[in-house]
Amino acid sequence: MEDLGGAERLKLRDFVAEVSLWAGRIHLVGKARRAENIRMQLLDSLLLLAAAERAAPEAFEAPGARLADIGSGAGFPGVVWKIARPRIEAVFFERRRKPHIFLERAIALLDLSGARASGEDAAAHPEAGSFGLAVSKAAGRLREMLPLAEMLLAPGGLYVTIKGASWEKELGPAVPGAMNFTGAVELPFDRGHALFFKRRGGG
Repeated sequence: MEDLGGAERLKLRDFVAEVSLWAGRIHLVGKARRAENIRMQLLDSLLLLAAAERAAPEAFEAPGARLADIGSGAGFPGVVWKIARPRIEAVFFERRRKPHIFLERAIALLDLSGARASGEDAAAHPEAGSFGLAVSKAAGRLREMLPLAEMLLAPGGLYVTIKGASWEKELGPAVPGAMNFTGAVELPFDRGHALFFKRRGGG
């Protein structure tokens, strides 16, 4: 992203290096073509951020904006978003022990103030209902992720995810609960589609 400053670019470089290092020890990303896989994960995260900011700039500009990354894994896209937009507070939800330890290390190494990793069930988190933003990538199907996003988001909050060509089939005829489907945007470089959902109850 052209608007990234030098400090953010350096942190992204360091983050990618840390993912590469740990991916050789634990399962963070796919083993096949690991370096290319990590580059694509970074690209997807930045493309998804750009699409989300175009779709709902107010979600990022709100004072005290808070992000929940559901099933954060190696930190794509949540850690990338936090590095690129450092004033956003972020919680990275990851229940698997080894990826959770990795996330804690990455937060400390990169000095990500206002970020923390949670090993708790996102649905039972004490701050559920207080996030303005929620994101996930490859963490589960929409029927599983939408109820979690609904529980985490405050009324009017935005949930963003990335899906492939069959997203319409996965979405189905209706969105359950209090989540409204507000649109989909095709991402550049054939990287799939960004899907947007808003939790009802806001202004």
